[in-house]
Amino acid sequence: MSWKCARALILILLVSIFSVGLEQPSPARGAVNILASPIQAGCYLAHHDQCKIHVDPYTLNLTPGKKLVFFQLITTRIGTGIQRVIYDFRPDQSNPAPSTGNTYSPSLVAKDFAAACGQEYTLSLQGQDSGDATPFNLGITEQFTCPTGSYFINLPMINK
Repeated sequence: MSWKCARALILILLVSIFSVGLEQPSPARGAVNILASPIQAGCYLAHHDQCKIHVDPYTLNLTPGKKLVFFQLITTRIGTGIQRVIYDFRPDQSNPAPSTGNTYSPSLVAKDFAAACGQEYTLSLQGQDSGDATPFNLGITEQFTCPTGSYFINLPMINK
């Protein structure tokens, strides 16, 4: 082997060794400190031309000694990918939830949220507690379809 080839191989080897040492490792994401019970939701015809998404009760489980920072319910419309925050909860800063224990069961101000009839959605629950650096997706539903049509055909007739 010629001296030029040997020098080229040594140079390539040295560059490879040093470039591997310069790579920045990706930051590891810590363990999740907030968990939740399963999220359940569906859609119903509220009026002949209005649909609503109903969310069943759920519980947030926090790491002992940690407090709730926030949670959100987010819908994603299938087909368009449009995401909307339909519920955004922030606890009191001076006395954050939970006041005792490690669980928090939200009492939703509105259990049902407006939706477009005939559209498909998923619903996700995202949250963060004081031990987490970033929010986490705590659960997501399978896709569901809001009905279309009229509830007038489903109402019984009252004859006098």
